[in-house]
Amino acid sequence: MNQTGDPQPEPRPAQPKSRHPVLFRTLAVLLGLIFIGLLEGGLRLGGVQPLPHSQDPFISFSEDSTLFVKNADGTTYQTSADRSDFFRPQQFPVNKGKNTYRVFVLGGSTVQGRPYAVETSFTNWLKINLQAADPARNFEVVNCGGVSYASYRLVPILREALRYEPDLFIVYSGHNEFLEDRSYSRLKHQPELLLQTESALLDLRLASVIQSLLPDSHQRTQTTEKSENVLETDVNALLDFQQGLEQYHRDPEHRRAIMAHYEFNMRQMILLAHQADVPLLLVNPVSNLKNCIPFKSEFASRLTAAERDEVNALWKSADECSWDEAEQKMSYWQQALSIDDTHASLVYSVGKTCEYLKRYDDARSWFIKAKEEDICPLRMLEPMHETLFRLAQQYDVPIIDARKLFEQKSPDGIPGSELLVDHVHPSIEGHQLIADAIYETMCALQFLSSPPDWRTTRDRLRQEQLESLNQEYFLRGAKRLSRLQGWARGQSTLAPPGTTQTHTK
Repeated sequence: MNQTGDPQPEPRPAQPKSRHPVLFRTLAVLLGLIFIGLLEGGLRLGGVQPLPHSQDPFISFSEDSTLFVKNADGTTYQTSADRSDFFRPQQFPVNKGKNTYRVFVLGGSTVQGRPYAVETSFTNWLKINLQAADPARNFEVVNCGGVSYASYRLVPILREALRYEPDLFIVYSGHNEFLEDRSYSRLKHQPELLLQTESALLDLRLASVIQSLLPDSHQRTQTTEKSENVLETDVNALLDFQQGLEQYHRDPEHRRAIMAHYEFNMRQMILLAHQADVPLLLVNPVSNLKNCIPFKSEFASRLTAAERDEVNALWKSADECSWDEAEQKMSYWQQALSIDDTHASLVYSVGKTCEYLKRYDDARSWFIKAKEEDICPLRMLEPMHETLFRLAQQYDVPIIDARKLFEQKSPDGIPGSELLVDHVHPSIEGHQLIADAIYETMCALQFLSSPPDWRTTRDRLRQEQLESLNQEYFLRGAKRLSRLQGWARGQSTLAPPGTTQTHTK
């Protein structure tokens, strides 16, 4: 009985307990994911494209500098004199003509035509191809090949070129990613699964729609993101200075981070072109596999001194065998490989022996492994080739496979000195092959049509171009090639920045 006389609250009816709370929550999450998936699919079918980042989160530059500036009377864009150490002079009208088709080709020294110059680069042979197909049209092929320029230096150039009314971009990049010293503290400590997840998120169309609706997103990104790498306007390659080769060591995490940055940059260029509705072609770069000794080799860190001595002894025994004893030579190599199969020069020697024995498939595999194990990777790595094809498929970008083209033209199917003058630079004939492949792709995409007499006209224009070059042009190329080969082997005598040591010859 209630002694106070206050009314007793009526008892609440017992709430039925949910028998399957986990199931209901799981179904709610699944329904949300299905809705997001349907929305994402609808956006893709509707043609919505991912948006590029407003800036590179990994690097920035100490100052803004354009590649092209107007001439004195303001009628022509020309290569800035400040960039002349890395780019060859180019020019094109400020006011683009109605009958003009303007192409920008971006890349490193291969695009520039090294060890020669633009006159025999595939960019010039492409222009000749286009002129041969349609003499009444004005074709401008602007060479944006910068010596030692990596993909992260090409993105700002592509952004700039978007202001110049481009009709087509062509990108040939992948060999120069390891030339400059950079830090990737965030990338180096991320698990591979997380990197792959981030890459997938970058491709979400829903994220692009949300980003496009946010006000002043560009300015906000610029002020909130800071880079741990602030680079000079032009390249400071490690190999440009004394003891540069000594700065390279085996570092798998750093290598992985650089390759992830390469993927970011290639995606950026694709998305920037897509956003501006400008076609873009990718070229899969070619490397010299069979006639390029690795630039730096290291034994595996796990080896004991005794194991290194044993490898060296087996190596000496193999070298002492004549080529008539190639099978015995191979036996010594195999014994050495069982101890350490990561020493790039050792692996390359195995490839050369397979080549002599005409085991070309095996030779190619060993040459590729030697390239991958090179401590100083001046040739594009296999995961980067895979990235290029994956991005091409992902964003429906045409890709010209220069590596496959050179394999088909090589007698044993292995790219070498037949069409390459050093580790990565094609011969003049090699440049012509690349130009023809690009031209054929442009015709297949119906950018232009190829007349029946095209090849005859092309050959005549090619011959006229070669005859216009004097002997000095080729002598300069030969001298530049010699310097380039020494540079790649770490033979620079230039003192590093910040030192008082003078440059000795």
